[in-house]
Amino acid sequence: MSLADVRSALNAELSATPEYYDFKVLHSERDGTLWRVTLEPGYVFAEGQRPGAASAQALLDDSLDGASAWWGGPAKGGASVLAVVAEDDQLVLQNASSVPPSSGGLIRLYPTRFLNAVADAWWDTPWAERALACLPDLGRPRPVDAGPMLTGTPFRWLRQAQREALALVGRSSAFLWGPPGTGKTTTLGVLLAEYLDTRPEARVLLLSTTNHAVDLATLAVDKALQKGRREHCRPQVQRLGTRFDAAAYEGREHLLPTQDHNLISRLARAESQRPSARDAAALKAWADRVEALRDELRSASLKVLQRCRLASMTTTRAAFTLKSLRELGAEGEPPFDLLVFDEASQVSLAHALALMPLGRARLFAGDPQQLSPVLRSDDRLARRWLGRSAFAEMPRAGASVALLDEQSRMAAPIGNLVSQLFYDGALRVAADAQASAAWRAARHRALSDIGPETQLHVHRVVRDGGWSAHERGPVRRESAEAIASLAADALDSGAWTPDELIVLTPFRAQRALIRQCLRARGVPEALRVSTVHRAQGSEAPVVLFDPADGAQPFLQGEEAQRLLNVALSRAQAKLVLFVSPADAAGALLAPLMQKLRLAADGRDAQPLLELARHPGFPANAVGLRVTAGRHSGEVSRVSPDGRQFWLINAATGAQQLFDTEFWRRRAHGPD
Repeated sequence: MSLADVRSALNAELSATPEYYDFKVLHSERDGTLWRVTLEPGYVFAEGQRPGAASAQALLDDSLDGASAWWGGPAKGGASVLAVVAEDDQLVLQNASSVPPSSGGLIRLYPTRFLNAVADAWWDTPWAERALACLPDLGRPRPVDAGPMLTGTPFRWLRQAQREALALVGRSSAFLWGPPGTGKTTTLGVLLAEYLDTRPEARVLLLSTTNHAVDLATLAVDKALQKGRREHCRPQVQRLGTRFDAAAYEGREHLLPTQDHNLISRLARAESQRPSARDAAALKAWADRVEALRDELRSASLKVLQRCRLASMTTTRAAFTLKSLRELGAEGEPPFDLLVFDEASQVSLAHALALMPLGRARLFAGDPQQLSPVLRSDDRLARRWLGRSAFAEMPRAGASVALLDEQSRMAAPIGNLVSQLFYDGALRVAADAQASAAWRAARHRALSDIGPETQLHVHRVVRDGGWSAHERGPVRRESAEAIASLAADALDSGAWTPDELIVLTPFRAQRALIRQCLRARGVPEALRVSTVHRAQGSEAPVVLFDPADGAQPFLQGEEAQRLLNVALSRAQAKLVLFVSPADAAGALLAPLMQKLRLAADGRDAQPLLELARHPGFPANAVGLRVTAGRHSGEVSRVSPDGRQFWLINAATGAQQLFDTEFWRRRAHGPD
């Protein structure tokens, strides 16, 4: 755990993260002042990789908006990426200095390398030493004199675990563990609202991983201040950065760094009118209009940061503006009394530590059972410092950890499945939700021929998915067409609207195929189709999940289970799984499918101790439902020498290993 280790980890990850990608061009055509460049989907050269190891289909998405483009011929030139049309393998370029390459030529894209800002912090040795010194505090937090106890008195509707979480401000490092649907963001809003009110001199820095998440957290604080009748604190909360959702701040313009409320209204209207990327000229005009409005906001940010009491921004912006943030404090003193990381499970340990000296106390809010930080390198140190979050250092229990254990998002069958698979059964439907007739009715709706009483449905597909050389990714047409058919039927019935359904898949190639099938059926583009990684933080009444190819190595291991958790837990009323035989047997879905199978199995369970008294044990137990202490399930197989046997746990669907001799001794000893 040395500074050299962290720097080595950053070097490994930067080396594994290509600085540029070379795409092969199929053709380029002028579109007004813009250029539309269509790429060959089967060829991408990433720096440090062999040609063709990556694919345009796997790389093209809106994360490349704003990337720099360069080409060497027919004449050297450059441009910036205005938009990506992933389904058509196209780039829309603006401000091109020369004609882009034609068929067979190469175009190079330079994505933004956000990790560089984190690396800069770790190469500032005095600051890096302060950051590394924060590491022990994560696992062994100390009490801090944080002022009056937070009681949540104005918020009588707080659940018990939410109310207990308010005490986290009394620790130097603390963890608010919020599984899906448990009201983590609402709890955070109440905590920060009361913190600001009871500590008039305190300053807070609120960070999250995406602009959308920052918006949600900032609005939660303002709503809590409003509901708690703490109007005097509301102007002291400021959302910094220009990539916010302007429409979300209607009626709350005081949260943005400008006194020109009309500017925010104009920006909200402009953002809501984004044209399709297929209309390049209209998109260019729209982008110029939005950027001009955002430029008016930028100049106010620094002055706002100096005077506000709660500033919110992305973790990426905090890393890029670390020098300015550090200068807010007195020499050697943290500029903020409380530093809050929202969605902290996706912030790497190295990134979090680099920012931790900014706060006297730190609060990490998130869910370690959902997606981890994105990591490219397989280096051991990179996994240690960049593939894990601060939650990896979290104490197992104690005053610095609060688990929110009641959820009000998922219908009971969906919530129970998620709870048993990922939270050891600790997550349950909140009592206030169960008591609400409106809540129950919203989760009791028919979807095509899936009745209202069925919240969890498995749609069996015959064909397994597989890798497509053309799409350069795993695809399965049968499930894509089945999804399009189900979605079209649901919308045609008039019982559902496009915004109530979301389609999730792990693979971008399958996402593109599903979108094509939906367009062919006339389904509006408003129906969301997303990769699971892009879906964390969202929810919908209906989730259609297509693993596409459950046998892929990508869908194995601990991170794959986190991905599955995210996919399943987005659903409120209906969860539909599209499963082939290979999917059902694969590492990702096998436990889930076994759990569902055993849940439908009405056989009586026999005590394992009784079976162990017979000389044929454990072979006599294979295929039987049994109870074994606190475990219940089905004995699935016996080792060749008979010394061990496996039980499929009915609660989790996982296979558990048992020792034959242990159970024989118990069976023949005193009861």
